[in-house]
Amino acid sequence: MNIFSTMLILTCLSIAVYAQEKLDLNYDFSQRAKLKYGYNDLNFDGIDDALLTKWRGKTMLFVSDDGKLPFKKEDENRNWNDFFNKAFDAGVIPYSIWNEIRADWGNYTIFIDLDDCERFDSHGDWYYKVMDFNKDGRPEAEYFNTFPGMITWDNPHSSKLHINFNGECDMSFIDWQYPRYENEQYYHDGYKYVMNVHGSGMFMNSFRKGTFTNWENPIAWYDFNCNGFTDMVMRTADIFPDPEGHRGIIGEAEFAFELNKNTGKHKYSSLDMQITYYFRNLDYHHKNKLSDKTGKSGFNYLDYIDRIPGIEGMTDTQYLSENLKETRLQIYRAHIPYMDGYKLLSDHNEWAGVFLLFDEDDDDVRWEEMFGRYEEPFYADNLGDRFEDDRDFGGEGKLYVGRFDGKIHLYHSEFSIWDIDYLGLYKGSGDRPATDVPEGPVPPVGLLYNRIRYHDTNNNGFADKIEYITVNFTNTADIPEVENIYKTINLLDYADEEIPNPDMCELFDPRVDSKITGFSVANWNGNPLTPEDFKGTSIKDGYDKMFTLYNDVAENMWKSAEKLYAVAKKHNLNKSENLDKDLKIDYTLQELLDLKEYFVPKGYSRHISVNGRREKYNSGYWLREKVFEDIVNNSGLDKFILEKYYYTNRVDKLCKYIDDNLK
Repeated sequence: MNIFSTMLILTCLSIAVYAQEKLDLNYDFSQRAKLKYGYNDLNFDGIDDALLTKWRGKTMLFVSDDGKLPFKKEDENRNWNDFFNKAFDAGVIPYSIWNEIRADWGNYTIFIDLDDCERFDSHGDWYYKVMDFNKDGRPEAEYFNTFPGMITWDNPHSSKLHINFNGECDMSFIDWQYPRYENEQYYHDGYKYVMNVHGSGMFMNSFRKGTFTNWENPIAWYDFNCNGFTDMVMRTADIFPDPEGHRGIIGEAEFAFELNKNTGKHKYSSLDMQITYYFRNLDYHHKNKLSDKTGKSGFNYLDYIDRIPGIEGMTDTQYLSENLKETRLQIYRAHIPYMDGYKLLSDHNEWAGVFLLFDEDDDDVRWEEMFGRYEEPFYADNLGDRFEDDRDFGGEGKLYVGRFDGKIHLYHSEFSIWDIDYLGLYKGSGDRPATDVPEGPVPPVGLLYNRIRYHDTNNNGFADKIEYITVNFTNTADIPEVENIYKTINLLDYADEEIPNPDMCELFDPRVDSKITGFSVANWNGNPLTPEDFKGTSIKDGYDKMFTLYNDVAENMWKSAEKLYAVAKKHNLNKSENLDKDLKIDYTLQELLDLKEYFVPKGYSRHISVNGRREKYNSGYWLREKVFEDIVNNSGLDKFILEKYYYTNRVDKLCKYIDDNLK
């Protein structure tokens, strides 16, 4: 038997197998190419552009939106189930985001009749589209709907548009066994969060039928030096509730900064500080309420319209999405521009409020953890963050560095609080209570821990009263918090000729004078962004401005701590220095669950030497605080004078006062 005869027999056998498959598709094919199992030519140009097959027991249609299938003619009768299982790593855990088998597929769409409705456009069906903007065969973007089974916010529609600007092919975590969109924040190799966006990119989520406007619109990642690690995140969210689409008004604009530069392998993102402008008040699980601040408004983004090249796909397949055409075939998106969002949103002066969140325990690697426990507790870090809220936008988002602690604070904040997690023991957040993952459990109810509150008693926008507190942890309304204030500092008591207003500080304005670039997806060539592309943009200038501020804060924190430690050691005042020599820092899960008290411990030997910006900031603060406590307790000097110099940041005068009186 010759090779031709063998191939003929195999082909006939494959055709026989296909013939046994009944084509159950409820479409009118009278005016268009009738689909058949195997290769199809949908636009009648003589070139195969679609494959109809079965994958994991479901009817699947693969369409090349470039007009030519990326598969060989002789492969038409291969085992496509095994092929697509391998190409998409179906069943592989953790979920794969890329496989080189797909490297030359170009623009394509996958339709799967997931709910056996005999169509491809019900809410239970899977629709997945890949876009290759620079024509190199590899994807720069993907779009899919729906998330089967995710019927949320009283609406069955959901979709996601994901664009990578970094040149990688990585896309969303999708479980292709079913298929469905999987949670991107999963645990792997002992790390609490592994991103799929390694650098620069954005996505837009819609939970309405129409996709011209979106809910998260966008969430954007920025890697300014293009090293694969995130430097900044912008999250913008529509105020949401129209039945057919989103309203076209941004109700939340969040800018999170990676300032410590301590990202690395398996830690692609580590967010240290966030400024959030808002127009709405959030209820639990995003049951949103519009702000009741009269005369205020969110940011209307309907004038910022972008075109997503190729998202409409092949014209000859659009009838397959007839019931969901408003969702799948919308070629335009109104969204906050990727490069210009920082300037547009920070310049907007009609926000209802703004809050600052600072990750003091350095464990917020997920952007969700930057919400803040007192804004959206479902996602926020349970302990460790400092939260300050200007609830009438009186300070317009301006910041200042407090004399009393050297930290960055929000001007005009009406509510300021820091729940201290000294060792970073409780790394979890409200949506991650599981006890079998690295970030650990929710703190036990009743746990006693330290808190600091900041008050502006004279209403000039600056904190002037600082309360040091012990409090019981509770995450339920059934158990009230009981605060015990054990120390209060009133800065206004320290007014003198040199500093008549000891609470007031120089203001820092996060806004920038950068020009609008006009960058859009429509005018992007699909090639990876470079550091030069970010140069002069508001997003990069805003980051640089914030990084410079924080770097100065860290340097000054450490310098002042060194001075205090030196003078304390010189006069043998550092009595408690070594009390942390045997400090327990490693806890089992059960020990964390059983912990009754979690207070800032005595001792500061672990803060004497530092390495890097984070340690200068964190160890510098605690070294200052603990050394000063030793000075007060052991020097015998006037406590009021000591506190006056310390809490008004006159460290040199404080050291001189000690030297002059302890000779």
